[in-house]
Amino acid sequence: MDDAMVSQSELQQPFPKERRHDCLGIPVLSYTRHGDPMKPLVVFVPGGGVLARIIYGHPQGRRSDFLDYWLEEQGWGLVTASYPGDHPVFLAPKPDLKLQDWASALAELVAEAIGEARWRPVIACGWSMGGKLVFALSHALRRRNLALESFVSLSATPPFPRLDGGEKPPESLLANGLWNLSLGTRDGSTRDERWLEELGAIAQAEGRTIIEPELFRDLYRTNAPPRLWGPELDPFFDGEQLQDPSDLLRVARVFSGDDYPICASIIPVDARDYIHTFSDEVVWGSITVKGLLNNVLPKLAPLRLSAHDWVRLRDRVVASPRRLTRHLPGGHYFFVGAEGARATMAHLVELRDEVQRLDAFFGTFTNSEIPCESQP
Repeated sequence: MDDAMVSQSELQQPFPKERRHDCLGIPVLSYTRHGDPMKPLVVFVPGGGVLARIIYGHPQGRRSDFLDYWLEEQGWGLVTASYPGDHPVFLAPKPDLKLQDWASALAELVAEAIGEARWRPVIACGWSMGGKLVFALSHALRRRNLALESFVSLSATPPFPRLDGGEKPPESLLANGLWNLSLGTRDGSTRDERWLEELGAIAQAEGRTIIEPELFRDLYRTNAPPRLWGPELDPFFDGEQLQDPSDLLRVARVFSGDDYPICASIIPVDARDYIHTFSDEVVWGSITVKGLLNNVLPKLAPLRLSAHDWVRLRDRVVASPRRLTRHLPGGHYFFVGAEGARATMAHLVELRDEVQRLDAFFGTFTNSEIPCESQP
C-alpha cells in the first residue's frame, strides 16, 4: 500500500499512543507522554481545523519532524488532546462544545498527568486558535490548585473579541454545526490551499516532504466546534444563533486579570503569516504586563520603593515583552519539520529561562536590597 493511502477503517482508529475516551463528558483524542517529573509538562492547545497530531506526528512520519520528539530529548513531558470535530476517529462531532468546557477537559488531563507532583511546572503552548483558550485554561487549572508557569504563543490568536466585525460574518457553519474551516478566503486562497502551501514551503526548506498532502487531509484535518473560537461582540459565523456576549466574555475570562499568565511568543517571520509577524510581540506582551499589574506588582508596593529600585522595576517590566519574544523562519507551521521543531524547542528552553529570571527578579524585592542583574 502507498504510504499516502489510508483506508477508512484505519482513519477511524487512534494512533498507537493516542487514547480515545470521554473527559468530563467530552469525547477527546488525547496523547500523554509524562517525561521527567522534575522537568516541565507542556500542554499543547491545537488550532482550528487541525488535530493535535500536528505536535507529535503520524506513524508513517519521522518523529524528529515533530516538536514532541525534541520535548522528549529535553526530558519535558507533553499532554494534549484533539477536540471532537468531524474527523472519522471520532464517533460523532460535538458542535455545541463550549470553550470553558474544553478548557476544563484539558486542565483535567493536565491534573491526571501530573498526579501527586503538584509542584511540577506547567507550560501551555497555544497554536493559532489555541490562543483563544489561554485565560479559560489558566482559570480551570487554578480551580485544581495548579498554575501555568507561562503561556507560549506559537502564532496564537489572542483571546479578545474583534471590535470591527464588519457587516457580514467572515466565517460559516456546516450543516453538522461545525466551523467550516475549508473556506476562510484571504489573499485569494482558502485555508486548505494556504495550509498545503505551508507544507510545500517546509518540504522545500527541509529538502523532503514532511506530511504528504493526502495524509494531511486524511490524518490531520478536521472542522471545529465554533464556540472554541471564543466570544465575539458581533456574529462571527453566518447563520449562528445570537448569544449573550457579556456572559460569554465572563466565562471565557476575557477581561479577568486574575487569569492572565506570563506570556511569551515564538513568532514566524515570513510574509505568509504576516498578521502574527506584526502583532504577536505587542499583543501577548501587553497581556504579560497587564497580568503583572494585576497579580504581581501590587504586592511589591511600587510607591514605597527607593528611586533606584523603582527605575530597575520599571525598566524590567517595560522590557519584558521583548525579552519574552523569539523569532524563527517560516510561516504558520514553523514548528513542523526537523529544523523548525528543533529551533522551536531551543527557544522554548530559552524562554523558560527568561520566565524564571523574571520570577527571580521579583523575588529579590522581598530582600533588603536588590542585587545587580546582568542583562543577557
